[in-house]
Amino acid sequence: MRKFFLLLVAALLTFSLAACAGDEGTEDEGFKIASHNAVIEGNAYRAVYEDQISEQIATLEAAGLVSLYNSFVANMDPAVESQQIEQTINEGYDIILVNPIANTGLDPVIDKAVAEGIVYINADNEYTSDKIINVVVDQAEWARIQAEFVVETLGAGTSVVQFNGIDGVSASDVRSEVWVEVLTEGGVDIARTVAHQWNDVESKRLMSEIIASGIEFDGIINQEAAMGILDAIEESNIDYPGVITSSEEVVWIRRIAELNADELVLPFIVVENPPGIGATALAIGVNLAQGNTLKSGVQEGPNNSIFYAPQWIMTYDNMEEQLASIADLPDSTSVSGYLSVEEAKEMYFE
Repeated sequence: MRKFFLLLVAALLTFSLAACAGDEGTEDEGFKIASHNAVIEGNAYRAVYEDQISEQIATLEAAGLVSLYNSFVANMDPAVESQQIEQTINEGYDIILVNPIANTGLDPVIDKAVAEGIVYINADNEYTSDKIINVVVDQAEWARIQAEFVVETLGAGTSVVQFNGIDGVSASDVRSEVWVEVLTEGGVDIARTVAHQWNDVESKRLMSEIIASGIEFDGIINQEAAMGILDAIEESNIDYPGVITSSEEVVWIRRIAELNADELVLPFIVVENPPGIGATALAIGVNLAQGNTLKSGVQEGPNNSIFYAPQWIMTYDNMEEQLASIADLPDSTSVSGYLSVEEAKEMYFE
């Protein structure tokens, strides 16, 4: 009996040591990372968002910081989104990065992730919660830059058509609120507000309907999908509006520049909304998973948000300079950069 007991103790000790060695090996192999996206197909912005996260992952894998990476797309289905996030929680991912469908509705899975000690980072569209970290472009500043340009260009007593993205998504809603505030204060009326889902096919359809309805407007304030809007205007053979705004798709930047190549035909402003915010959020998440501490004052507002203010802006006045800065980029991408893990550490962490 004593011999059996000693053998049992030895076996248990061997198992315990092997388990400890296994735990260390898992840590050495790197983090398990999951990215959750609301939509990719048909959305140029989200496609670049996904591509730049993949670039960041490749760098992290080469450095031994990532052992497993998977990307999940909910295709705008909230139930699927929740199920996919819960799946990655149950499978023991270390870092979960979410670009959500809406700014509410995920509290149960957030609570579960936090309870499991998972680093949960919300990127791009600010989620309403003080339990996680949001890493987002400063959408209020993005919208303010555009709206002030519209007011300055058109003047009081004019009107615009407002193209939102997806109602209920925080980025779109924040932009819309700022536009209404600044335009109203500047004496610019909003003749019609629509939402094109950040999709050129839908923006063309909506613009065609607005033109056919006979609504009078002097300009367009818009969130992406400007290609479809301009297609509808040109195919309808109406005069160009007094101004149009948009974001950073390279194909659009070149098109609006070509239209104004010889003289200013259609006043415009392009303000970056970098899809690389996802890759930057991932870099911040890796730092958190490594145990690094955020600097005091980095997070702002009730949702613990880290804000990135737009830097790349193009108007007719600096068009040639900005075109030169993106000369090597293909039409299919967007103007976008992102921080590496080390750059994020230097900028945001103690």
